[in-house]
Amino acid sequence: MFRVLLIDDDHDRAVGVKALLEAVGHTVIAILSWEATTLHRLDSLRPDVIIADAGSPERDALEHIVLLSETLELPVVVLGAAGDEDSIRRAMRAGVAAYVAHGISIHDIAPILKVATLRYAEHHKLKRELQDAKSELSARKRIEKAKGILMQDLGLSEDDAHHRMRRLAMDRGKKLAEIAEAIILTKELGKH
Repeated sequence: MFRVLLIDDDHDRAVGVKALLEAVGHTVIAILSWEATTLHRLDSLRPDVIIADAGSPERDALEHIVLLSETLELPVVVLGAAGDEDSIRRAMRAGVAAYVAHGISIHDIAPILKVATLRYAEHHKLKRELQDAKSELSARKRIEKAKGILMQDLGLSEDDAHHRMRRLAMDRGKKLAEIAEAIILTKELGKH
């Protein structure tokens, strides 16, 4: 079962949601208002999931929810949200794990949290894979640039430049991308 943090400016509503969560076996570790919510405080509570009310009219709660989800790397379930397409689209782009525009019942809570945590895990995995792919592409570009420098400066063929870089990497116990970065940096320093 999950350790849940509730964020809601309406304490009575939050107490009702807390009762639903506890009835199906989840632990509510705290109920906070938006004003009392700080990243440091949330991090110290270490929840598994955050359930946040987005219906607070005096602030754009979605911006705060996005910050929570991205900074703490936790699934966020939004309750009391607007049901219009634009709000839903903004929330999904922001990485909200579940978006519930209506009230919830005891029958809804378990599947909502399960779907939210699974969706968040999948979203987080895809973000990590995308970041890894971008890093790998960047490293390949740097390797190609370094090969070009060796080809131009030393008159090497592309294969010879690549083999020289690989040999340097193996001899020094470094990654090929690190050797490429050193070659590029050396070239740039030589220009100044």
